[in-house]
Amino acid sequence: MLLLFFLNCLAIQLCLAWSLALHTPRDFENRAAYFQDNDPTGNSIVALRISDNDGTLSSPVQSSTGGKGLAGLVAISQDSVTVSQGYLFITNAGDDTLSFFVIDGNDPMHPKLVGIPSPTLGNTPVSVAYSPSLKAACVLNSGANAGVSCFSADDQEGLTPLGGLRPIPQIINAPNVTTPAAGPLVIGADIAFNPSSTALFVTIGSANAKSGLIYAYPIQGQQISTNAVVSSFPSLTSVFSLNFLDYSDSHLLVTNPMPNVPGAAFLQVGEDLKITTAKTITLADEQAACWVAYAPQLDSAYVIDAAQPNFTVINPETGDVRGVVQYEAKMPGSGGFDARVQGDYLYFLTDDQSDPKINVFDISDGGWPMQVQSFDVFAEVGAIPDWMGMAVWPSIF
Repeated sequence: MLLLFFLNCLAIQLCLAWSLALHTPRDFENRAAYFQDNDPTGNSIVALRISDNDGTLSSPVQSSTGGKGLAGLVAISQDSVTVSQGYLFITNAGDDTLSFFVIDGNDPMHPKLVGIPSPTLGNTPVSVAYSPSLKAACVLNSGANAGVSCFSADDQEGLTPLGGLRPIPQIINAPNVTTPAAGPLVIGADIAFNPSSTALFVTIGSANAKSGLIYAYPIQGQQISTNAVVSSFPSLTSVFSLNFLDYSDSHLLVTNPMPNVPGAAFLQVGEDLKITTAKTITLADEQAACWVAYAPQLDSAYVIDAAQPNFTVINPETGDVRGVVQYEAKMPGSGGFDARVQGDYLYFLTDDQSDPKINVFDISDGGWPMQVQSFDVFAEVGAIPDWMGMAVWPSIF
């Protein structure tokens, strides 16, 4: 039975890789990028048209999420906006809800809200993941009532809770935990299904010189367990971004945004969902390595530094650092955050509060980035209170 289980997992991974190989973003006439404005008076998703010619962004359109944002959360999580197949999910940290949209492939600039936002059963939702095979979305709450909540997603019925909140005691019992999550103290940072959707993973970071944690929830018979397998990492005090590599359930790339420690690491996931460190990766002069954008078709991963205007290009097979790319920023100490790759282009937000941008880099030359645009958020969208999350349609590489 165990052999059959893992053969099924392998088949799922091979099918996923094959399906992605059949399609590229250029097969889709209409493409878009998304982020949220995190407005506490009424959150919006901002859609941007992606040029089929050069990958640049234009023509912003704002659509209400039906929930409320929470300005100031830009340095606390990855995947607050998630696109999977034709679905778009957004966490509303200001009123503890999740919004669910359907994307029309002929008009991705105007996603359609399904029903009303659903309460996330906890406080301060910061990250969301979706599994097409399970037809389930799971949310990471990172406030005083921290934990994971899951929902079935149906484009007619909307979101339906799948059980109650799965508490995360390391956050709930942390000193000085607040609602909303103040960060960076002990926080939930990212949530993701493995490629075969046989487990759900959550990263938990600490700024108190303690071990970072990953929770792994087994999934059996399409049921997401309420009990997690917990792994700790003394050399990674603040495990942040969570990225499965090579369509594999066992190979993870994570980041560690604390200074003077390895900025990233390869982790190995065992059959029992216990996770061990396979290799730590030192990033020269790194200050806050948080977000990752992964380009498997180019054998490249991009680690975004939140505290300075540069990012590091690494080889996701070996962990070798290929180089560091600089870009312009007006405000000292500002860097980048949420990032995504689509085809030959890398997109990421900057955290310069006086002059926010979305930087666009052409990565078609073997994965090495060349900047082609610095999209001016204030000039093009308006003086929005905040900006976070990055997702693209279509969501294939």
